[in-house]
Amino acid sequence: MQLFETMRLESGLFPRISYHKKRMKTASKQLGFLFDESTWSELIISISEQYATGVYRIKILLNKDGTMHYIVAPLPEKSTFTAKLLPLSADVNNQVIVHKTTQREHLEHNHQTDIVLLYNEEGKVLEFDIGNIMIREDGYYYTPFYNEDFLCGCMRQELLDKGKVIEKDYDIHELKDKISSNMIQIFLINSLREVAEVEIYL
Repeated sequence: MQLFETMRLESGLFPRISYHKKRMKTASKQLGFLFDESTWSELIISISEQYATGVYRIKILLNKDGTMHYIVAPLPEKSTFTAKLLPLSADVNNQVIVHKTTQREHLEHNHQTDIVLLYNEEGKVLEFDIGNIMIREDGYYYTPFYNEDFLCGCMRQELLDKGKVIEKDYDIHELKDKISSNMIQIFLINSLREVAEVEIYL
């Protein structure tokens, strides 16, 4: 198992880099990984210098012994996604849910839609398989409360810190009804795409 961060690199700059570093550092401490801040900083500087122009998807992977490597890919433009609803299995290890590890079997799906929206046994709407959910209702933007039941995204945290989104839980049945009645608008938020519209297939 490895820890990883997937980040947006635009014109040599990593938006939300402090959030990504903090998340990996916190996960390392809780899961017993070595995390060396100088190794991280040197890697970030090296990547920024090599890819100083353009927009890229950068994936940094951390091994338990503290070694790191990265994967670079272009980031194609995509502003809308399709999604279907999927229940989260109750027997998934919580450490895999709340930390960004390479053990992501609980997020696998058949890709009939671009992404899936997960909800738990109690019916609480949780997250997409590639990012958090943001819901626009009555002119406000909401995202579920964090109760160690999904992965806290860096984009989500930045929006919360800036007061641009409010924490509020949605039940899956309530969500379906409000989608059907065109009362809400659904967005994917993650550090790669930042904000993208989502069409939910009910």
